[in-house]
Amino acid sequence: MNLMELAQELERRKQNSRDIIVDTSVVKAVPAETEIVLDIPEAGKYPLTEWAHGQLAEKLGIPKRYYDRMRREGKTGLLADNVNAWIGEKDRRLIRILDGSIRAILSDRYRIMDNYDLVFLALDEFKQKQTVEIHRADLTETHMYLKAVDTTLVAEIRDGDVVNGGLVIRNSEVGAGAFRVEPFILRKVCTNGLIAQHSLYKVHLGRKTTEIGWIDWSDETRRLEDQALWSQVRDVIRATFDEKIFHEWVETARRGTEVAIEKPIEAIDNTIKYLGISDQKKEELLMHFMSEQDMTQYGLVNAITRTARDEKNPDEQIRLETLAGEILAMDEERFEKVIA
Repeated sequence: MNLMELAQELERRKQNSRDIIVDTSVVKAVPAETEIVLDIPEAGKYPLTEWAHGQLAEKLGIPKRYYDRMRREGKTGLLADNVNAWIGEKDRRLIRILDGSIRAILSDRYRIMDNYDLVFLALDEFKQKQTVEIHRADLTETHMYLKAVDTTLVAEIRDGDVVNGGLVIRNSEVGAGAFRVEPFILRKVCTNGLIAQHSLYKVHLGRKTTEIGWIDWSDETRRLEDQALWSQVRDVIRATFDEKIFHEWVETARRGTEVAIEKPIEAIDNTIKYLGISDQKKEELLMHFMSEQDMTQYGLVNAITRTARDEKNPDEQIRLETLAGEILAMDEERFEKVIA
């Protein structure tokens, strides 16, 4: 997504989302034509997204493989019976609804950080700095990612191999992970990105919501809480644009250029196992590694980030960029154990 597309979609989602606190003992699963829907008294009946189905199965202790098999084979009545057999325990949950579907089933202590507010706060911080450029923005079912670089954070790993420092913001509105801000290193020669291991983050845990029913987020108390929260977020963003952190990672990369890989094919095979990626990705990784002709720890990391750059799934791209940062941060002894 470009920034305008991201802003427009976040605005659309903000206008089409609702949140409700429910007593799960009165919620019932109802079989529909091909799926189940959840019937929430005085709120309506709602289908679930894939992510919400997974949360429901986990909350009720229904094995996911069994849950998915009932869905796959169209046994909606049996699935509804299973859900209703275990959902009767008195409990309170925050249910997030978007475009008429339940997208998340969360604790009533879950502290919401909406992507819309987060993005515009980040853009305001970037504007204050004036040297920050947006590199990439992505929005998936479970996450929002925003990558930015500071043009004043610049260094060479080798002659002509220029990198910029910046940050990546990741957030989930549906309980798929905590809000995180991490250093981001962009290699200019090929626009490969690497996520450094130096996270500053806030977990999504707030005060317990006391009232059952639709949530009015304009409540004065919540506005005051938001002010404190967003002030902390600003501090985290400012701290991550840190020249010291950037140059520490530049030195780490330079050390990686001196760690030779004696058996490249074996190193790729073992790296694949460590990364947990497919045989198809193995071919891509090997191709990028050999084409660089850089048989070093730094060269392997660049091959991983090049593979990540071509990845169409933003969640997987972020995962690979994070693992690349992890591998670069390894000392020589630990790195040898991974590739041997």
